[in-house]
Amino acid sequence: MKLIKTLAIFGAIAFLFSACTQSASSSADERDIMADLFPEMRDINNEYEAELYFNYEMLDLFYIYAHMRNELADDYKVYLNKGTSQDSRTKGYCSVDYYDVCYMYNQMADPFTRYFDPLVADQIYSSILESESIVGIGAEVEEQLDSTSRYLLITDVYSGSPAEKAGLKAGDIVVQVDGLNITSAINFENMCTGNKGDTINIVVTRNSEPLSVKVSVDEYNEPSVKLTYQDSIPVIQIKEFVVTSISDSGSYGEFVTALKKTEGATSTIIDLRGNPGGETEQCANMAAELLSAGDTVVIDIEATIDSISNGRGMNYFQIFDTLTVTAEHDGIGKNRYYVFMADTGSASCAETMLSALTANRKVPVVGMLTYGKGIGQLVIQTDVGKGLALVTALQGFDKNWESYHDLGIVPDFEIDDPDAQMAKAVELAKEAQFVRSAGYGSQKLNHFSKEHEHEASGRIPTAKDLKLRYKIAK
Repeated sequence: MKLIKTLAIFGAIAFLFSACTQSASSSADERDIMADLFPEMRDINNEYEAELYFNYEMLDLFYIYAHMRNELADDYKVYLNKGTSQDSRTKGYCSVDYYDVCYMYNQMADPFTRYFDPLVADQIYSSILESESIVGIGAEVEEQLDSTSRYLLITDVYSGSPAEKAGLKAGDIVVQVDGLNITSAINFENMCTGNKGDTINIVVTRNSEPLSVKVSVDEYNEPSVKLTYQDSIPVIQIKEFVVTSISDSGSYGEFVTALKKTEGATSTIIDLRGNPGGETEQCANMAAELLSAGDTVVIDIEATIDSISNGRGMNYFQIFDTLTVTAEHDGIGKNRYYVFMADTGSASCAETMLSALTANRKVPVVGMLTYGKGIGQLVIQTDVGKGLALVTALQGFDKNWESYHDLGIVPDFEIDDPDAQMAKAVELAKEAQFVRSAGYGSQKLNHFSKEHEHEASGRIPTAKDLKLRYKIAK
């Protein structure tokens, strides 16, 4: 589903944003582009100082609190030669050559605005925007029991996985793995792991005929969306919102497939428990598939740029725009009754989806108070220095201009036990009558102070750390 984005975009904005997020043909070419935009860069010969200057300009243009709170100095040289090893241990990650860049980012009060130097930039980028890569074969099995025997049924083969490439299919019955008869799902999982390049011999029966398959263990992307059933009610679990997954369309593609597989269902449970968020276009598109044409998914106040001629060139400066994202046409799942599940690990993009459905359709929520992250970040990277910055550039509101930021989304039924949560969700889905009455939290959760987010150990954040912290604007 396409979304309508209402935003006044000046030509320079689109050009600069492209330059910030895509690699140019060479570092020299991109330096020339940046120098045209920011002439002062022509006078900088040191690549590390150039990286500091470029990041200063990005904060000046895109950091939502740079001028609103007067956090950014008037000149990048204020930060030159100020960085120490301590700056690498607070926010982001910097080796010695980039201490000044980390120092500058550490002066910003927002803990989500941070910098990662070229040593880890690619790792961080992948951690945020791609689903987790796993070594194995990529097939799920369930233990089955009939009147005469117990056996293993392959219930899912992940797209692009080694199992799919080898020819295994959902519905195959597992007979043997490496010559051993297998009827336990745990044993199957243990025997189908190993090192990349290992070969596993699996014998299955398909249409009552035996079939021997050789599967080579390799990396594959884990699904970000999983479909199961609870007492005949479809349960669609969304683990995260990523661009790169087992579907060419990312999590959105997986979600649409799950909706199509359950077409005809009158009630569906959407499980967002533990979902740390991800890329904004993914979650907005997914929410829109459950809404009617014209419904507002999210309203973002976004820091972007405008320009004015100074007689010799252009001056660029920060402005704020209102971006309203609405469903362009009826979603394929708009006619069902939904129950949402969420908990304290549901954050960022997960809350965007949740707030869109609670504001528009008053869907009930079962679980615990959510994390309460209503701000989003731009991913900024060029070949100038090859570092990566995450810069808070927007704050989201629901259709009523209300925000859950640092407050969380309150469940209609506060239940701590995971099994009891699911039981209540199934009960509500079967009745299909309850209308949400709860709202957003009333007390600050204080997740957004610098002190709360400091990483004193200086470790590189894990994928889960990053996805909990960031909602990536596109």
